[in-house]
Amino acid sequence: MGKRESKKERITALVILLVLLIISLLIWDTYFIYPIKLCVVLLHEMSHALATIISGGKIIEMKIGFDLGGKCETEGGNNILIASAGYLGSLIWGLIIFLAPNSKKYGKWIIITVALLIILAAGLLADGTFVILALILSSLLISSAFYMRIPIVSIMIRSFGMISCVYVLFDIKEDLLSRTAELSDAALLAAITDIPVTVIGLSWAVISILGIYFAVRLSYKS
Repeated sequence: MGKRESKKERITALVILLVLLIISLLIWDTYFIYPIKLCVVLLHEMSHALATIISGGKIIEMKIGFDLGGKCETEGGNNILIASAGYLGSLIWGLIIFLAPNSKKYGKWIIITVALLIILAAGLLADGTFVILALILSSLLISSAFYMRIPIVSIMIRSFGMISCVYVLFDIKEDLLSRTAELSDAALLAAITDIPVTVIGLSWAVISILGIYFAVRLSYKS
Protein backbone atom coordinates (compact mmCIF):
# COMPACT_ATOMS: atom_id res chain seq x y z
CA MET A 1 0.00 0.00 0.00
CA GLY A 2 2.83 2.41 0.79
CA LYS A 3 4.28 2.18 -2.71
CA ARG A 4 0.83 2.53 -4.23
CA GLU A 5 0.15 5.66 -2.19
CA SER A 6 3.57 7.02 -3.09
CA LYS A 7 2.81 6.53 -6.78
CA LYS A 8 -0.56 8.26 -6.34
CA GLU A 9 1.16 11.19 -4.66
CA ARG A 10 3.66 11.50 -7.51
CA ILE A 11 0.90 11.44 -10.12
CA THR A 12 -1.13 14.01 -8.19
CA ALA A 13 1.90 16.28 -7.80
CA LEU A 14 2.69 15.99 -11.52
CA VAL A 15 -0.90 16.84 -12.50
CA ILE A 16 -0.89 19.89 -10.21
CA LEU A 17 2.45 21.00 -11.67
CA LEU A 18 1.12 20.69 -15.23
CA VAL A 19 -2.04 22.62 -14.33
CA LEU A 20 0.02 25.41 -12.76
CA LEU A 21 2.27 25.50 -15.83
CA ILE A 22 -0.73 25.75 -18.17
CA ILE A 23 -2.22 28.54 -16.05
CA SER A 24 1.15 30.33 -16.15
CA LEU A 25 1.23 30.11 -19.96
CA LEU A 26 -2.31 31.52 -20.14
CA ILE A 27 -1.32 34.52 -18.01
CA TRP A 28 2.21 34.71 -19.45
CA ASP A 29 2.13 38.44 -20.25
CA THR A 30 0.62 39.56 -16.96
CA TYR A 31 2.18 40.98 -13.80
CA PHE A 32 1.73 37.62 -12.04
CA ILE A 33 4.52 36.03 -14.12
CA TYR A 34 6.58 39.20 -14.54
CA PRO A 35 8.60 38.82 -11.29
CA ILE A 36 9.67 35.32 -12.34
CA LYS A 37 10.67 36.60 -15.79
CA LEU A 38 12.71 39.35 -14.17
CA CYS A 39 14.40 36.79 -11.95
CA VAL A 40 15.28 34.65 -14.98
CA VAL A 41 16.83 37.69 -16.69
CA LEU A 42 18.93 38.16 -13.56
CA LEU A 43 20.01 34.51 -13.67
CA HIS A 44 20.82 34.93 -17.37
CA GLU A 45 23.16 37.87 -16.80
CA MET A 46 24.57 36.25 -13.67
CA SER A 47 25.50 33.21 -15.76
CA HIS A 48 27.34 35.42 -18.27
CA ALA A 49 29.21 37.01 -15.37
CA LEU A 50 30.17 33.68 -13.79
CA ALA A 51 31.38 32.31 -17.14
CA THR A 52 33.50 35.44 -17.59
CA ILE A 53 35.13 35.11 -14.18
CA ILE A 54 35.65 31.34 -14.51
CA SER A 55 37.34 31.72 -17.91
CA GLY A 56 39.70 34.45 -16.68
CA GLY A 57 37.93 37.57 -17.94
CA LYS A 58 36.57 40.59 -16.14
CA ILE A 59 33.21 42.29 -16.02
CA ILE A 60 33.06 45.85 -17.37
CA GLU A 61 29.37 46.59 -16.86
CA MET A 62 26.23 44.65 -16.01
CA LYS A 63 22.69 45.96 -16.27
CA ILE A 64 19.14 44.68 -15.94
CA GLY A 65 16.10 46.68 -17.00
CA PHE A 66 12.48 46.43 -15.96
CA ASP A 67 11.73 45.94 -19.67
CA LEU A 68 13.26 42.45 -19.21
CA GLY A 69 16.38 43.48 -21.06
CA GLY A 70 19.87 42.82 -19.74
CA LYS A 71 23.48 43.44 -20.62
CA CYS A 72 26.77 42.00 -19.41
CA GLU A 73 29.75 43.73 -21.00
CA THR A 74 32.94 41.75 -20.51
CA GLU A 75 36.64 41.82 -21.37
CA GLY A 76 38.80 38.76 -21.91
CA GLY A 77 37.79 35.23 -21.03
CA ASN A 78 36.46 32.51 -23.31
CA ASN A 79 33.98 34.23 -25.62
CA ILE A 80 32.30 30.99 -26.70
CA LEU A 81 31.69 29.99 -23.07
CA ILE A 82 30.52 33.49 -22.14
CA ALA A 83 28.07 33.78 -25.07
CA SER A 84 26.65 30.31 -24.41
CA ALA A 85 26.33 30.79 -20.66
CA GLY A 86 23.29 33.10 -20.71
CA TYR A 87 20.53 30.76 -21.84
CA LEU A 88 22.17 27.51 -20.83
CA GLY A 89 23.13 28.96 -17.45
CA SER A 90 19.63 30.24 -16.65
CA LEU A 91 18.26 26.86 -17.80
CA ILE A 92 20.60 25.10 -15.37
CA TRP A 93 19.53 27.41 -12.51
CA GLY A 94 15.88 26.63 -13.28
CA LEU A 95 16.58 22.90 -13.34
CA ILE A 96 18.51 23.10 -10.06
CA ILE A 97 15.53 24.80 -8.39
CA PHE A 98 13.12 22.28 -9.93
CA LEU A 99 15.18 19.27 -8.79
CA ALA A 100 16.04 20.61 -5.31
CA PRO A 101 12.97 19.05 -3.60
CA ASN A 102 14.24 15.62 -4.73
CA SER A 103 16.96 15.81 -2.09
CA LYS A 104 15.70 15.71 1.49
CA LYS A 105 19.23 16.24 2.80
CA TYR A 106 20.55 19.02 0.55
CA GLY A 107 17.45 20.46 -1.15
CA LYS A 108 16.92 23.18 1.46
CA TRP A 109 20.52 24.37 1.21
CA ILE A 110 20.45 24.32 -2.58
CA ILE A 111 17.44 26.67 -2.62
CA ILE A 112 18.98 28.94 0.04
CA THR A 113 22.26 29.13 -1.94
CA VAL A 114 20.43 30.07 -5.14
CA ALA A 115 18.44 32.72 -3.25
CA LEU A 116 21.60 34.25 -1.76
CA LEU A 117 23.26 34.30 -5.20
CA ILE A 118 20.22 36.13 -6.59
CA ILE A 119 20.54 38.77 -3.85
CA LEU A 120 24.27 39.12 -4.47
CA ALA A 121 23.82 39.41 -8.23
CA ALA A 122 21.01 41.95 -7.84
CA GLY A 123 23.19 44.06 -5.56
CA LEU A 124 25.96 44.08 -8.19
CA LEU A 125 23.72 44.44 -11.23
CA ALA A 126 20.85 46.74 -10.53
CA ASP A 127 19.45 49.81 -8.84
CA GLY A 128 17.70 49.98 -5.49
CA THR A 129 14.21 49.20 -6.81
CA PHE A 130 15.33 45.98 -8.43
CA VAL A 131 17.30 44.98 -5.34
CA ILE A 132 14.09 45.25 -3.30
CA LEU A 133 12.28 42.95 -5.75
CA ALA A 134 15.19 40.48 -5.68
CA LEU A 135 15.09 40.54 -1.86
CA ILE A 136 11.37 39.74 -1.89
CA LEU A 137 11.81 36.85 -4.34
CA SER A 138 14.82 35.50 -2.47
CA SER A 139 13.03 35.76 0.86
CA LEU A 140 10.15 33.71 -0.55
CA LEU A 141 12.61 31.07 -1.80
CA ILE A 142 14.44 30.90 1.53
CA SER A 143 11.16 30.71 3.48
CA SER A 144 9.86 27.94 1.25
CA ALA A 145 13.13 26.00 1.61
CA PHE A 146 12.39 25.36 5.30
CA TYR A 147 8.98 23.88 4.48
CA MET A 148 10.00 21.94 1.39
CA ARG A 149 8.68 18.63 2.73
CA ILE A 150 5.12 20.00 2.64
CA PRO A 151 3.79 18.78 -0.74
CA ILE A 152 2.21 22.08 -1.85
CA VAL A 153 5.41 23.99 -1.02
CA SER A 154 7.47 21.47 -2.98
CA ILE A 155 5.10 21.88 -5.94
CA MET A 156 5.38 25.67 -5.81
CA ILE A 157 9.20 25.46 -5.79
CA ARG A 158 9.10 23.09 -8.77
CA SER A 159 6.66 25.41 -10.55
CA PHE A 160 9.04 28.33 -10.10
CA GLY A 161 11.93 26.28 -11.51
CA MET A 162 9.85 24.96 -14.42
CA ILE A 163 8.50 28.40 -15.37
CA SER A 164 12.10 29.65 -15.33
CA CYS A 165 13.07 26.87 -17.77
CA VAL A 166 10.09 27.55 -20.03
CA TYR A 167 10.95 31.26 -20.13
CA VAL A 168 14.35 30.31 -21.53
CA LEU A 169 12.53 28.68 -24.47
CA PHE A 170 10.37 31.76 -24.99
CA ASP A 171 13.43 34.00 -24.86
CA ILE A 172 15.32 31.88 -27.41
CA LYS A 173 12.31 32.09 -29.72
CA GLU A 174 12.15 35.87 -29.35
CA ASP A 175 15.87 36.24 -30.02
CA LEU A 176 15.56 34.24 -33.23
CA LEU A 177 12.31 35.70 -34.53
CA SER A 178 11.58 39.03 -32.87
CA ARG A 179 14.70 40.92 -31.80
CA THR A 180 17.49 42.42 -33.87
CA ALA A 181 20.07 39.70 -34.42
CA GLU A 182 22.99 41.90 -33.44
CA LEU A 183 21.81 42.01 -29.83
CA SER A 184 21.23 38.30 -29.26
CA ASP A 185 23.57 35.80 -27.65
CA ALA A 186 23.02 33.48 -30.61
CA ALA A 187 24.20 36.19 -33.01
CA LEU A 188 27.30 36.85 -30.90
CA LEU A 189 28.15 33.15 -30.84
CA ALA A 190 27.49 32.87 -34.58
CA ALA A 191 29.97 35.69 -35.21
CA ILE A 192 32.60 33.84 -33.19
CA THR A 193 32.04 30.34 -34.58
CA ASP A 194 30.56 30.97 -38.08
CA ILE A 195 27.67 28.65 -37.15
CA PRO A 196 24.30 30.01 -38.38
CA VAL A 197 22.23 31.82 -35.76
CA THR A 198 19.24 29.56 -36.37
CA VAL A 199 21.30 26.41 -35.78
CA ILE A 200 22.63 27.81 -32.50
CA GLY A 201 19.19 28.89 -31.31
CA LEU A 202 17.58 25.58 -32.21
CA SER A 203 20.42 23.69 -30.51
CA TRP A 204 19.85 25.65 -27.30
CA ALA A 205 16.10 25.00 -27.58
CA VAL A 206 16.65 21.24 -28.00
CA ILE A 207 19.01 21.18 -25.00
CA SER A 208 16.38 23.07 -22.96
CA ILE A 209 13.57 20.69 -23.94
CA LEU A 210 15.71 17.64 -23.16
CA GLY A 211 16.75 19.13 -19.82
CA ILE A 212 13.11 19.78 -18.87
CA TYR A 213 12.07 16.29 -19.99
CA PHE A 214 14.73 14.45 -18.01
CA ALA A 215 14.18 16.64 -14.93
CA VAL A 216 10.45 15.83 -14.92
CA ARG A 217 11.14 12.15 -15.57
CA LEU A 218 13.69 12.01 -12.74
CA SER A 219 11.28 13.68 -10.32
CA TYR A 220 8.13 11.75 -11.16
CA LYS A 221 9.31 8.38 -12.47
CA SER A 222 7.41 5.31 -11.28
